[in-house]
Amino acid sequence: NFSQDHLDYHKSMQDYLKAKMILFSKLLKKNKYVITDDNLKEFNKIKKISNQKNLKLITINNNSLSLHKKSKKLIGVFQAKNLSMSILAANLCGLKKNKIYRVLNKIKNVNGRLELIRTLPNKSKIFIDYAHTPEALSTVLKSLEEHYRENINLVFGCGGERDIKKRPLMAKVASSLANTIYITDDNPRNENPKKIRKIIINNLKNKNFFEIGNRAKAIQAAVKNSGPNEIILVAGKGHEAYQDYGKKILKISDKRIIRNLKVKKIKSKRKMFIFENNKKALSNTLNKKINFNFKGVSIDSKKIKKGNLFIALKGKNKDGHDYVSNAFKNGASFCVISKKIKKANNRLIKCKNTKTFLEKFGKNKRILSKAKIIAITGSAGKTSVKTILGNLLNSYGKTYFSPKSFNNHYGVPISLANLNSDHKFGVFEIGMSKKGEIQKLSKMVKPDLGIITNIGEAHLENFKNIDGIAKAKGEIIENIKKGGTLILNRDDIFYNYLRKLGKNRNLKILSFGKSKYSDVHPISIKKNKNYCKVNIKVMNEKIVLKVRNINLYNILSTLAALKSFELKLKKVLRIYEKLVPTEGRGKIHEVNRFKTNFKLIDESYNANPLSVKNAIINLSNIKNNSSKKYILLGDMLELGNRSEFFHKNLSKVINNTDIDKVFVYGEKIISTYKHMKKKKQGNILQYKSDFDEVFSQIIKKDDYLMIKGSNATGLNTLSKNIIKGHNNAI
Repeated sequence: NFSQDHLDYHKSMQDYLKAKMILFSKLLKKNKYVITDDNLKEFNKIKKISNQKNLKLITINNNSLSLHKKSKKLIGVFQAKNLSMSILAANLCGLKKNKIYRVLNKIKNVNGRLELIRTLPNKSKIFIDYAHTPEALSTVLKSLEEHYRENINLVFGCGGERDIKKRPLMAKVASSLANTIYITDDNPRNENPKKIRKIIINNLKNKNFFEIGNRAKAIQAAVKNSGPNEIILVAGKGHEAYQDYGKKILKISDKRIIRNLKVKKIKSKRKMFIFENNKKALSNTLNKKINFNFKGVSIDSKKIKKGNLFIALKGKNKDGHDYVSNAFKNGASFCVISKKIKKANNRLIKCKNTKTFLEKFGKNKRILSKAKIIAITGSAGKTSVKTILGNLLNSYGKTYFSPKSFNNHYGVPISLANLNSDHKFGVFEIGMSKKGEIQKLSKMVKPDLGIITNIGEAHLENFKNIDGIAKAKGEIIENIKKGGTLILNRDDIFYNYLRKLGKNRNLKILSFGKSKYSDVHPISIKKNKNYCKVNIKVMNEKIVLKVRNINLYNILSTLAALKSFELKLKKVLRIYEKLVPTEGRGKIHEVNRFKTNFKLIDESYNANPLSVKNAIINLSNIKNNSSKKYILLGDMLELGNRSEFFHKNLSKVINNTDIDKVFVYGEKIISTYKHMKKKKQGNILQYKSDFDEVFSQIIKKDDYLMIKGSNATGLNTLSKNIIKGHNNAI
């Protein structure tokens, strides 16, 4: 490989490369062999020299990963590549392949090169490595991340009287790939070690770090503060058994320090980082030093957990200040208030306005977080995409994703408030009912990646037309971080409009959809009774998924997100197979009612023209053999003066499906019912209490019933009660 090093000797990287190329251009004789990696940026230069000198060029590449299976003791792609080159060289020297492969299982790590030194009682693992260049450090950290998928804590420093340009670069690598960083000394020689550490610290961006010059104490602190199953990398010195302070050379070995630590005295202090992070955010919110320890934030006194911070918000019907005593009884450590309450104590935090406090605190937690943040908006599917993506990302590192539909002016900041320092990813959904709301909320979230699932007619009564909705959804694009990514539905009619907004901000654009021009699209779909087998092209990669009753667009958008972070898709293929729709968004429940067993498809969380259309099509796509398909539809609300048009238009969708009968409840949905084919008309329910009487007459074993309507219709409550098995459905 080739990366920045020794620039204190060489004037430039070009000069350094020329020095390396002497091996090929001057030292090797004709017809001799060159072994290299064809993924190197410098490969074409090596190839050119090889052709000019009549050298035989042999290459390895990422396919060397297969060697992991033959030698499990080696971690990381770079180790596999090193092994590949060694095998090729041994073979060229006359060793037979069978003899070479017999030796592979005996191969151990090279001393000090990504070497596992100790596994602690809390299952944390401590590695040492000689990495002392930006690329080497990046390679080692990525290898550990890929292999273990746990939080990585890093102990490192930079050498004195050497290439000073490496220091900020190594700090940036550490910031992007490590969870907690311990800045220490690494052969400062005759240079002031404090100045070296300061350069590194100045280039760490909002990261959890500790400055501990004494290397032994830095390693000890990293071990003491490690949480269960975490990884600790001590980088820079590897096999070296000394520390060079210029006039004084200390006999010190990272390996010996780690092995000599008294494990019995080591306790996990992961909570400390969460406390510190919360204290910083609280101090920044109140503009004064605060020393309160708490974990987690809640605005619901009933659902509060032990150690939480409770924020007393005033809502339309209830005031959180009336529930402060309940919050304390249920385990709150502290309560934030803006009014006087009867039982005052020293665990109350006073502010001018608790809603403003929540927003500021959420913003400060976002500023302190180094997690990769994804924000999702759209007229339909955003909660499902958030939940799917959150579960998938947990396979690559600790991930926070907002619960249920926390997507409004309370939900978004409370979700941000619960983003912890050890989260590697954060996934948030952003909703709206009118112009400007997404602008404000996405400005809080400041996503690295934004996803717009689709543009539909939700909340149309607050806009002149659907163009206004597209413009409002597009507000998220303005707040995606510089150099970030925008993921769009290529099949959506507003794709080109939204793409242009993204291009104006120089964002990376990825598209998903059924169109073959999408970056992520299905090549083929084979359906059977239990699942769909989907062959999907994800940019330059092809994968095959088995999925059960999951909206295809949701799958495609999440694949685009994973690919944008350069994550290995193979890790999560099985997770996709196990996915089921979230509550109220298409989850299928086996229900025993009316003395029979049938399948209830719970699509009862809210309704707009796009989400209802998708739900109907998804039901129609289910292979049902001899069983029947029924729907209970309620009104779609907040559609303004075009309400009748959209309700009437639904009948066209229904008429083109294999749905057997449709039943309706509500005034507006009657327009849909009237324009359906007569053979598909079931009945009009005057009251929700008519449900049992109507459906007990028609539902048979293994039939499907889907319930869908806006929340205000009350069909969501009816659906939940049926699932819970309540005698009275309402």
